[in-house]
Amino acid sequence: MNKQLMILLTGRIITNFADSFYMIATIWYVKSTTSSPLLIGLTSAVAILPVTIQFLYGPIIDRFSKKKILYVAMLGQGVLVSAISILYYTNLLWLPLLFTMMFVALSLSECTYPTESALIESLTPREQLTKVNSIFAFSYQTLDILCDAASGILIAFVGLGLIYVTNSVLLIGTGMLFLFYLSVPRSKKETEVRTVRLIRQYREDFKEGFLVVKRRHTLLSMVFGIIVMNVMATMGMAMLPVISDSSAEYGFWLTAMSLGTLTGTAISSKLEKIALNRILPLLSLWSGLCWMLAFALKDSSIMPYLLFALSWMGIGIIGIYVQTLIQVNLPKGYIGIGFAFTSSLLGSLSPLGYLLGGVIGEFTSGRFLLVISGVGYLVFALYFRVNPKLRNLNKPLSVRFEES
Repeated sequence: MNKQLMILLTGRIITNFADSFYMIATIWYVKSTTSSPLLIGLTSAVAILPVTIQFLYGPIIDRFSKKKILYVAMLGQGVLVSAISILYYTNLLWLPLLFTMMFVALSLSECTYPTESALIESLTPREQLTKVNSIFAFSYQTLDILCDAASGILIAFVGLGLIYVTNSVLLIGTGMLFLFYLSVPRSKKETEVRTVRLIRQYREDFKEGFLVVKRRHTLLSMVFGIIVMNVMATMGMAMLPVISDSSAEYGFWLTAMSLGTLTGTAISSKLEKIALNRILPLLSLWSGLCWMLAFALKDSSIMPYLLFALSWMGIGIIGIYVQTLIQVNLPKGYIGIGFAFTSSLLGSLSPLGYLLGGVIGEFTSGRFLLVISGVGYLVFALYFRVNPKLRNLNKPLSVRFEES
């Protein structure tokens, strides 16, 4: 990888590390102060909600300096997390205020993902795109493993306040890294738009980007299937803190997720030659079965964590595939807005899933809900086989299947 990709990767690693820590801290703060499955589910719903508005960032990403977007987002997020830490230490951390600040901070964080994806596509040769995406995912998920494994111990012995303070420093530092060291090429659409023309230009770009994504019929068919799968999965994910007897146990579940995802991203490039209509249904079936078995056998020592990791290995591969498919099948100049639109679609109903998980968790067993949530992956495997557009995808990952 070239120097600019390395700077981008370094910033992504630090940001992902910080995001993971303060998200885990916030969820555990809500559990320790309320013990309510509904409020825990609501916390996760608020955290995932910014994903659904990524499409609003698309015209900005393609039209303005991607470097400026990255460092402003990082600095803004760092300032907000600093405010959360101050409120925590002064005992003024009111839950509605915490949810609001967390939502704004994560909204800033979410705009960096399509921005970075567009930069990766512009800085990487097409034949190396899957490999570079895998390297990015593999690298920052390696730190995720360390973060998730240590999260329970840190929450117990270091304290939530210090976690918030450390994260604010990391985020501000990342913003400074992008400001002083990141140098990226300008896209053809990137211009200095006058303020009086900003709203009109935004509307034009928004409409144009929407139409570009709308014409990707096969890609959208796949996205809609993944949406249903995500809703089912997030219903169960909302219950992970509920079924955990301690912050350390919650950390073990998160570690299993990260370890599995890390393994999946590491081997994803090895499987890219297999036809999509074969590999994606098999991965989904594998993930669903391992997920359901993990919670059906929850009391069996380390077996549940192993099965959960195996489930997320398949999910990790699917994640890399989806990201690469979006990059390959969108035309040049529309990667930013196209990625933002499709990411919004993918996460559109995830907040509802977390909220439903919290509501249902008030009246039923969290373990039961986690077992049921794995059915979504089985449904996606079936959907892929019966949908005519997807069933005929006999091309490998790197080959465009949408018209330019």
